[in-house]
Amino acid sequence: MIKGVDLTGAESLFGDTLSDFDITVAVSNTRRVCYCEKTHRLTDEKYILTVSGNNVGVECSGEKSAFYALCDIAKRIEEGKLADGEYACAPSFAVRGYIEGFYGNPWSFEQRKSVMSLMAKNRMNTVYHAPKDDLYHREKWREEYPEDELAKLKELVDCAKEYYMSFSWCIAPGLSMKYSDEKEFDTLISKTKQLYSIGVRCFGLLLDDIDEELAFEEDKAVYGETVNAHIELINRYYVALKELDSSICLTVCPTLYHGKGSEYYISKLGRNIPPLVSVFWTGRDICSRELTSLEALKFIESTYHKPLYWDNYPVNDCSMFNEMHISPIINREADLYKYSEGIISNCMEYAECSKIPLITFADYLWDSVNYDPQKSWESAIRQVVGKEDADNFVIFADHLYTSCLKDANSRRMYEAFDEIETAFKAGDREKAFAAAENYLGRMNACREYLKKDIPICRELKKWSKKFFVMCDILNGIFTFIATKDEKLLAEIFGLVEKYEAMPARISNDIDIKTELRNELDISITNGGT
Repeated sequence: MIKGVDLTGAESLFGDTLSDFDITVAVSNTRRVCYCEKTHRLTDEKYILTVSGNNVGVECSGEKSAFYALCDIAKRIEEGKLADGEYACAPSFAVRGYIEGFYGNPWSFEQRKSVMSLMAKNRMNTVYHAPKDDLYHREKWREEYPEDELAKLKELVDCAKEYYMSFSWCIAPGLSMKYSDEKEFDTLISKTKQLYSIGVRCFGLLLDDIDEELAFEEDKAVYGETVNAHIELINRYYVALKELDSSICLTVCPTLYHGKGSEYYISKLGRNIPPLVSVFWTGRDICSRELTSLEALKFIESTYHKPLYWDNYPVNDCSMFNEMHISPIINREADLYKYSEGIISNCMEYAECSKIPLITFADYLWDSVNYDPQKSWESAIRQVVGKEDADNFVIFADHLYTSCLKDANSRRMYEAFDEIETAFKAGDREKAFAAAENYLGRMNACREYLKKDIPICRELKKWSKKFFVMCDILNGIFTFIATKDEKLLAEIFGLVEKYEAMPARISNDIDIKTELRNELDISITNGGT
């Protein structure tokens, strides 16, 4: 039972998780619940939990913070961590969200709702709608949405409100817009008003992935160079938005969106647009291995804006299409919240798979100081695939750390191999085979799970097929060691050829032939025969 606040719409997210608890919410407007000491920031997202058995008291400043408190309580219950005591909770980052901003098949309507509800449960507060291959976002930016598509967008906007999330609709006119043509600006405003009519109050103007030079002679004559055209467009658009509704906010993605932060274009752009316009920035690189506070400070010094990071992880489009980015976010500094507006994670076209790294983003963004990537990742897997299948799934996901983050890959497999190798070297054949049987058993159980006809397994087929071949190779190796059947060697090396020909990337695409020969040599020489 929940008393003291009406969260009827949002309560459906928690199912029966909270049904056995008496939760009382007390709303006030005091420093205790409105100010975060860690970030030195006023906030409507702080709450204090007081837990005594099945009775939970919540102190907060309103519905949004009460909602986050329920999200926290539900998660603690599901993980068996709702212990007696008092807990003061507030987020590290002010802006915590994700963007559907990839090249490839846009998510379906149901996928968008599913991701949004899960990210709301994990206390993200922002979603950007900007699918590169949504025709009405980019190529047909001048055309208004058909009624059926507009109705679906409205439902997403309504869902976001229900989940206390900011929904930003983005438009990308830069591929074809003639900046000096007044009709073009009027068209932009008309399209914007269509989205305003369904409740959108946050907008994004994306000028990324376009030519650095002006395309039209008329624009060159008026502006001279691209940055001047973009400054005028942003300023005019911002004024028009504020005239439409003073509560509207605007985010801009510049044409130069990565680098040192002190380049000519971004410095001039930042210093000549309103301070309340948010500016997307991906960091040092398009897909940055790390985001540092020092780099953020350089950006602030050059542009007079805090960066709003468009973090290109876990996205795997373009040249990364053979990678599956399912590992936790790492290498984002713990105090980055002091020097940035927040982080928006760019997702993959694989909506179910995106949920796992997104949850780790949510954990980092809420409490960056105490963020533990591995614990967060394991918790994310439990949420997405279910507790009963999580241990099996981890065996497969362990091989999918290949990305710009440069994290160690296949750690669990190599730990198992080290244990087996150590036993063989010590002459303890029984222990070696017991360790091998244990790991191979887990791999084979994982293999059976991945054969299920469910959304996440369907998304992973390209990578799971290669994993199945790896399973066959490892099963073959240990069968050969046990039986000394020479005929198996040809089969094993044939599987290796098949494995290496498959384009999907798993296990950092190790030199499996060399690894195979090493394993066979060690096992045979040290007691495997």
